[in-house]
Amino acid sequence: MRRWALFFPLIMLLLGCASTPSAPSPTPTLAATAVPPTPSSSPTATQSAAATQSAAAPERIWQRPFGAGLKGPAAFAAGRVFVATDTAVFALDPTTGDTLWEVALEGGVWSRSLAANETAVIVGSPGQMVALNPADGAILWQLPLVGDLLWAPLLADGMVFAGTAFVGPGVTPNPDGNAWVYAVEIASGELAWSWETTVYTLTTPASNGSQLFVGGSFLNPASDVEEGGFLRLHAFAQQTGELQWQTERQDGFIKSLAADANTLVLLAYTDMVYGLDGRSGQVRWEYPTENWSPGFSWQNGVLYFGSDNAFVHAVDGGTGTAVWRTQLEGIFNAPRAELTLDDTTAYFQGNDNQLYALNLTNGELLWQTAPQPRSRVPLTFGDGRLLLVDQEGTLSTFQMPDFH
Repeated sequence: MRRWALFFPLIMLLLGCASTPSAPSPTPTLAATAVPPTPSSSPTATQSAAATQSAAAPERIWQRPFGAGLKGPAAFAAGRVFVATDTAVFALDPTTGDTLWEVALEGGVWSRSLAANETAVIVGSPGQMVALNPADGAILWQLPLVGDLLWAPLLADGMVFAGTAFVGPGVTPNPDGNAWVYAVEIASGELAWSWETTVYTLTTPASNGSQLFVGGSFLNPASDVEEGGFLRLHAFAQQTGELQWQTERQDGFIKSLAADANTLVLLAYTDMVYGLDGRSGQVRWEYPTENWSPGFSWQNGVLYFGSDNAFVHAVDGGTGTAVWRTQLEGIFNAPRAELTLDDTTAYFQGNDNQLYALNLTNGELLWQTAPQPRSRVPLTFGDGRLLLVDQEGTLSTFQMPDFH
């Protein structure tokens, strides 16, 4: 029990403190506030990939306060902005921030569990997963769960792939609890398959189209490991749920997973990125993050991440070799969260609270802004806008000047 008592606070520290969802109560609808453009700060001279900005920075066009119940990033889909608080899900007009619809769920909402696409808005609520219509917020379906959906599921190939947990932000820890992974048709809510993992999943699953990879941590009372801890990875046949392999490692809490046809990429509590063989789980390559990293983002076979030694990295996911490495000005000035990617650019907030954009091809600095409200979660990009949820629960939206 002593180890469990130490283990749970560590998870709180890694994820940021969160409270249990509150029961829905009447909430005043707060209007979005238009704000004047945010001036850009002067470009720094110590960027390793570029010495000057090569593009104009975005301007903040509106902000909307939701309060402490908003803990996760916004989602953008179907031409709308979606946010989830502890009590409700909101759809917002991306141009003005005005409410298009609001749905309160009985028992509350796990605010970090939000995911959305053109078909549905998915959230976790205590004991269930709920799908809402993006157009009007109508409930499409509800699915009872064992454990709770605390983290955003993967929406891919017409399916929802979700892992549950029995310990995490806002949950009373249950050392004897059992968690599951679920594969659900997103349009109908029909359960395709499920599997008991017994680990807690606080990371979005990864897919390469034919395999689904799910990971989570677990407590081993017989072990005296003090740093890191135990995690278990599962590889399933995505269509049928057949378990292909599983492996256990002592890398601690999982931060990020991604996969292509050959490789599963893992970053956990230890300061190392691993490329695992997707067919066996054996390690193919290792890449040191050089310092603490909040997690990576993945696109076209390359992973992008920041580390607290003030570097941003691009690494080839097939070989584990560096593509580029860009230094930011300032001690410990690293991305606050995973990078947000579009087709050409990586966006993030630095530890200096400025927003940055780097060229995905070479790491060149494109622009940076003046300091913005401090956030703990990734930015969201959609329709030429960047969305920032700060640690006070206010959503700010920035318009790209060159977006058409």
